[in-house]
Amino acid sequence: LMGLIGHEEASVQEMTALSLSNLSLNNKVVCLDILHDEHITSFVEVMETSQNPRILTYLANVVFNIIKFEPLREELVGHNVVQSLAASLTHRDADVCIAVCKALAALVADHSAREALLKTNGLGSLVTLLKEANNKEVLRKAAWTVGICVANEGMAKELNKNGALKILMDYAQNDAQGISNLAVIALEKLLQYDLAAKYWHLGKLSQLDVIKDGFYDTGAHRAGEDFRSLKYLMDKSVDNKRPILFVSTQGAEPELPTDLKSEASTTGSTTNIKTGRATAKGKKTQKIEEKKEDTPSEVDGSTPGKAARETGKPRYDGSFKDYIEEVTSTVGPLPTQEEQVRALAVFVSNQMGGPVTNLSTFNHDLHIAQLKSDLKSNVIPIGFVKRGIFYHRALLFKALADRIWVPVSLVRGEYSRAWNEVTVFGGGKASHYLVNLMDEPGALMKVGGYAAGVYKKL
Repeated sequence: LMGLIGHEEASVQEMTALSLSNLSLNNKVVCLDILHDEHITSFVEVMETSQNPRILTYLANVVFNIIKFEPLREELVGHNVVQSLAASLTHRDADVCIAVCKALAALVADHSAREALLKTNGLGSLVTLLKEANNKEVLRKAAWTVGICVANEGMAKELNKNGALKILMDYAQNDAQGISNLAVIALEKLLQYDLAAKYWHLGKLSQLDVIKDGFYDTGAHRAGEDFRSLKYLMDKSVDNKRPILFVSTQGAEPELPTDLKSEASTTGSTTNIKTGRATAKGKKTQKIEEKKEDTPSEVDGSTPGKAARETGKPRYDGSFKDYIEEVTSTVGPLPTQEEQVRALAVFVSNQMGGPVTNLSTFNHDLHIAQLKSDLKSNVIPIGFVKRGIFYHRALLFKALADRIWVPVSLVRGEYSRAWNEVTVFGGGKASHYLVNLMDEPGALMKVGGYAAGVYKKL
């Protein structure tokens, strides 16, 4: 039978594939014989090149039958079966797509299969199938397979790159195809590996969601908008919209001279555009002023800076790295969680301009506009912000708290509001509080209470 799989007559191939499909069902001996046969390469080639839907369906069923025997999976992957299955995803026959999705979903439980799938365009083809298929059962199998394929960060990023996020969101909100439950499951798994997308879509990160290097806040999800990659946002010209806040201790090397400073409007400090670190105001030397005159094009202009264009990364954030070191040594060792929360709140407030009782006189918007102009980017590293309001402070608080393992949530509100909620244990019970970072830094307001409600609204 294996010798006949490469026969020139399609009818012979079809009957051979059907026979192998039936014989290999729940039969480990036959599955081993297929894998070890000298014609296994012909088997794989036919699966990759044939356009006969029945042949492809039967061969995908053979693969599924072999996969059920776990010790055989890695050997199967070694025969380039993943690539052949991925190629079959582009077929538009419903039975082929269902059989291939079933085989892929079973196969990606193996690490080597996931690595092989990432090297093909299989995930892209799977997302295309999810988007364009008009057969309900195909859509169900595709949504289920996408959910299974979200097995690690690399798979999640590849799926997102191919547009899976928006498609799953659409299906989750519109049950016209009857796959909303499967779409919701896949979407939740996808967002768990991409917290930036999760915060954009849901407007909340839980205490269990830990912000790591590379996180960015694009603002609230609006109807009709797509979640954009950091590179896309970095490539956009500077505008007057809300900035994209970036969290990382890594970044691009700046093109500006080391000692060239950018003074934020109305602030009492100077921000070093190379590192984001604050320095005392008014210490520029004549040499620095001369460098400014020599390099005007590096400071002015609305297009992304050279470092951003070449690396696709925002500037190195020296301030944020300093913040982590300081809170690790001063806040982390405090004996109780409540003391840690209060101390961290005061620290964040101090880095963002101190207590604020009147937003209209705080002039944070001028400071942000100056930073965007100096960086020549809409993407601002969080440590560069020295005059921040609710959403700047809440993000910094969450990012720092996660570094010292203090569990806090991050919630987005309306009109540039955002806040953090913590759970404090004492007296044998748990109490839930909202953390004040603005007018009374360090104060804890009972969730659901009047003070917390005022804090969250204009």
